[in-house]
Amino acid sequence: KTTFAKPSISCLAWHAPGVTPLHKHSELLPIVQTPSSGESGVGFLLRLAAANGINMHKLRQLVGMTEIETFTAKYADGLFALAGLKGKDHFQLLPQWIPGGGASCYGHRFRVRTMMRFRRPQFCPACIRETRLCSANWDLSVSVVCLKHRCFLQDNCPTCNTQIRWNRPSVEWGHCKHLLAGAAEQDDIPEMLFSAQRITEDLLKNQSANFSAVGLSCKALSLDAWGSFLWALGLLETPHSVPRRTVISKAPSSLEARTIVLRGISRLRSCTENGRSFSDLAPEVAEAPLIGTILEPTGDFDRAIVLNWYGLIFGERQAAALVRRHRVLSQMSLF
Repeated sequence: KTTFAKPSISCLAWHAPGVTPLHKHSELLPIVQTPSSGESGVGFLLRLAAANGINMHKLRQLVGMTEIETFTAKYADGLFALAGLKGKDHFQLLPQWIPGGGASCYGHRFRVRTMMRFRRPQFCPACIRETRLCSANWDLSVSVVCLKHRCFLQDNCPTCNTQIRWNRPSVEWGHCKHLLAGAAEQDDIPEMLFSAQRITEDLLKNQSANFSAVGLSCKALSLDAWGSFLWALGLLETPHSVPRRTVISKAPSSLEARTIVLRGISRLRSCTENGRSFSDLAPEVAEAPLIGTILEPTGDFDRAIVLNWYGLIFGERQAAALVRRHRVLSQMSLF
């Protein structure tokens, strides 16, 4: 929904030399908008800036941000006040960094920031052609396909293959001056990948997820634990290999993410459909994401469920050794 507010003198003078940034956030942007349901927080800011004829750099200036800062909850009050949403609780639309390397956004806590991709946006060309909106689920590293158009999400321009940025003219146009909106490319995508995506989106919306669709029997799991489980299953390219450091230390590209998730889901499917046990997956599973979730669970049931999976994969003896090494686990029943 778009409404029009009477522009003030200071609003009209933004492009004049020497204009002071609106640090007190006392003025509205001329064209006032509100976030749509399921819209990306940073995507909304891009849409807001484009509607008002300014870019993301100018939006940063208006709230006193530096050029290299990420749009975070720290600046939410000022940013949403410019949009006419002062006093409304929209801070969850932007990431809040948690000490120790974690983050929270959209009402979910993530143990590691690489589970979010706010510096590396991705999109579905058909979605932005139809809605001119960025979806919140695109901000998740484990979100790799569009359920509506049954295509892969992408983070490169369809025309010149340049990596897209948030600092671009609008939702549908890239900084490379090419149109990002277009038809969805129909790829040969395994149905199980769509099942995994449904789980991801249901968890994002705090809805009940159908884990049985991917061969799991759990009933409740946090979005963070789900992402960590997929990462554990798919990180290792070959049995007993070591994951590349860049895959762990920064948000993956859309291609890297779909490769990891597809590899993980394929291994899980092979295990459940061919009568193999979870222990057969041990050489192909990365321990670190599972151990991190066990020691620092986000959801109420994460620790018990993931510790159970850890024991099924690596054996009860190794799981018991993990419990002995960490005092926080010593009061738990192992299985």
